[in-house]
Amino acid sequence: MNQVVKKIIIMAFFLTAFIASNQTIAASVVDTNSTYTYETMKKDLAELDETYGDLIELYTIGQSVYGRDIVLVRLGNGQADTFYNGSHHAREWLTTILNMKMIESYAEAAEAGTTIEGYDVRSLLEKGTLWFVPMVNPDGVTLQQKGLQAFPKDIHKSLISMNNGSSNFDRWKANVQGIDLNRQYPSGWEEVSTTSPSWKNYKGEYPFQAPEAKVMRDLTYLLNPAVSLAYHTSGRVIYWNFNVDQEDLGRDQDIAELYASLSGYRMVPTYAGSGYTDWINEVFDRPSLTPELGLYAGERHVDPATFPETWRRNKEAGLAMANESVKLQFPEHTPGDQPVVLGDRATERDILPPRDIDDYYEKALDIMEDYHLSQEESIEYYSWYQQCKGDCSINDPELNEVFDKLLHFEDLPEQKDIEEDKTWTIELNTHIDPESVNKDNVYIQTTEGQAVPLEDAVVEDNFITVHAEESYRKGKSYTIYVKDLISAGGQKMEEPVEMTFTIQ
Repeated sequence: MNQVVKKIIIMAFFLTAFIASNQTIAASVVDTNSTYTYETMKKDLAELDETYGDLIELYTIGQSVYGRDIVLVRLGNGQADTFYNGSHHAREWLTTILNMKMIESYAEAAEAGTTIEGYDVRSLLEKGTLWFVPMVNPDGVTLQQKGLQAFPKDIHKSLISMNNGSSNFDRWKANVQGIDLNRQYPSGWEEVSTTSPSWKNYKGEYPFQAPEAKVMRDLTYLLNPAVSLAYHTSGRVIYWNFNVDQEDLGRDQDIAELYASLSGYRMVPTYAGSGYTDWINEVFDRPSLTPELGLYAGERHVDPATFPETWRRNKEAGLAMANESVKLQFPEHTPGDQPVVLGDRATERDILPPRDIDDYYEKALDIMEDYHLSQEESIEYYSWYQQCKGDCSINDPELNEVFDKLLHFEDLPEQKDIEEDKTWTIELNTHIDPESVNKDNVYIQTTEGQAVPLEDAVVEDNFITVHAEESYRKGKSYTIYVKDLISAGGQKMEEPVEMTFTIQ
């Protein structure tokens, strides 16, 4: 039987684009000399996001026990990731001020093309991305600053009880469940003495029990940063080496010594675990530091009037850590390739979130791996999971732009009256790498989303020939999908395409 050959011509798919923006630099946004609240942080972040355009991106990645947003900030667009966080402990909100001052100052320098202590910030943010969670514990910070009035009356008695009968919360460190968030990480958790819910030091019933700690767990797996810094406030010391593997000890010590030399802080060996950086050191085998920013202030917050000295000690050190990430640049930090397009109904179902919140990050990681998503796209998914509250649709306008890219092919004109034994010849505008052609990126489905068995595609120069194993059925419609091809020169196909055809 003679096979009827039809041709699809695909032109100009191997293109790249670069978009730059010029924004007007505003006056200073972050007030470093007063009590820095959760509400102030949200307002300042919105203003910084508006001011610095593509340099800054905000993600709501979860919520505290009482519904306050836990916000992730992306600064820069490079491949080497550094992660900074503050306010694990409620009374240590000076660390939030430091995170916010870093975000603003580094963004301002990058936008203006200026340097900070010799660092070309714009160049650094092209090579690396700085990620911040300025306030890990927004409920605790709010309780420490505002007291019982900021929370429902039905929990006042419990909060006072956990505070040893006092209604003065100046010393409070925990979240509102009485769980110390920096005792919630599994490395060394078993060795921490068990207490009961309290204003400080209670490790919880199990690691990652508190919702705020779960978010930090999830985020760390998604970011997989080269260097991490969890800021605290008491002692002007640096903790850095909990259960670090011998083979990594020299690397981590060099990085800690660099931070110590720039900040003037003293390095202290870490013997007790269960903290955030302890977990990173032991489980991820990555350098991770806990700088304690100020002199001991007793059982209360450090006076924000001391912040200029804190900033002097840390502004260069923060950039130095980002520069160390660029030097390390673990291969697995490289963002994913051009996203695989989700074209069929089964795959659309794949991206919907699981019912169990504990599985959100595993689902996001699976999607990141299975569909080769970039790190930023994976964060977008995780953030959406956290906010959709079980009533989720792939048409959610919150992620319309991302979903549109992932869910839709470019339509070629429909073809009708096709023969039952048709062979398709796909012509592209460049020679194709045969290794990039497989049944995952050149395939045919029925209108019901069922796959049509195909013979192995034949690739010759810029032509791909596709033939079904069995004849098509008369009157039925099918769709051929083409995506993620790679040219002989290594360029990726920029836009996927689909074409529907009907058998005569």
